[in-house]
Formats: sequence, C-alpha cells, structure tokens
Amino acid sequence: MIGSASIVFALVLAAGAFAFRRGGPPEKYAAAIIVSWIAADALYHMLMGPSGFDAVDPVHVVLDGAELVAIAWLALRANRMWPLWAAAAQLICVSGHLAAFIEPGGMRRAYWAMTQLPQYIQLTALMFGALAHARRTRRLGPYRSWRLA
Repeated sequence: MIGSASIVFALVLAAGAFAFRRGGPPEKYAAAIIVSWIAADALYHMLMGPSGFDAVDPVHVVLDGAELVAIAWLALRANRMWPLWAAAAQLICVSGHLAAFIEPGGMRRAYWAMTQLPQYIQLTALMFGALAHARRTRRLGPYRSWRLA
C-alpha cells in the first residue's frame, strides 16, 4: 500500500516536472523552491521521525520561514499573479507555527492543518501558473517573466 507521504511526493514531483516543462522562469524557480522544501522536509523526517504536531518544531519553523522568504521574493519579482497565492499560503503555514507557539494547548489539529495544507494551495497555484504561462505564450508569443525595477 502506498503511504500518504509517497502520494504527496509524487504530486510534488509531477507539479514540478509540469512547471519545468511548460512554465517560464518564475514557474521553474517556484518548482525548485517547493521541491527542495519537500525534499528537505522528507529527509528531516527520515532522520528524526514523524511530527506529532503537539509542539512547535524549530526545524520546521526554519524550513517554512526560508520557503516564505523565497516564495515572497518570487512573488514580488515575477510578472505573474499566481506567486502571490503561493506566498499567502506559505504565510498561513508560518503563522501556524506562531499560533502553536502562543497557544500550545488544544492546537494539534489546527497546527497540522495550518502547516500541512498550504502546500496544496501552492501546488495548485504553480500548476495553474504554468498552464496560464503556456497558454499565454502560445497565444501572444514570448513576454517578460520578471517585473521591471
């Protein structure tokens, strides 16, 4: 039987491959950021075991904070709208760590949801972004990937 982690990793790899094949530079950067984050998280859990979501995990705070910085940078620089959705989803994730730190009692399910579900929003935004880029390129030809300073 295939575990849920294997399914998530397969979805991440499929979305990343689609973004690399059909997307422009912003989609490729986002795919690299998300796939790297998922790989680092998987490696961490292979070494340290599964999360219990009963206390704030400092390693996840660092990983999620680094992804927030990278995705927010991309959202501010890319000539696309979808990275704003990915950055907002990651902000929810980082806010989940803060909420669990401030109020640790009774937060287990909410902490899990706030730190685990945003990746699906990011993958959806990445897929729609890569698809929109491919359609726009086919319809209009090449266009600027990055905002002007």
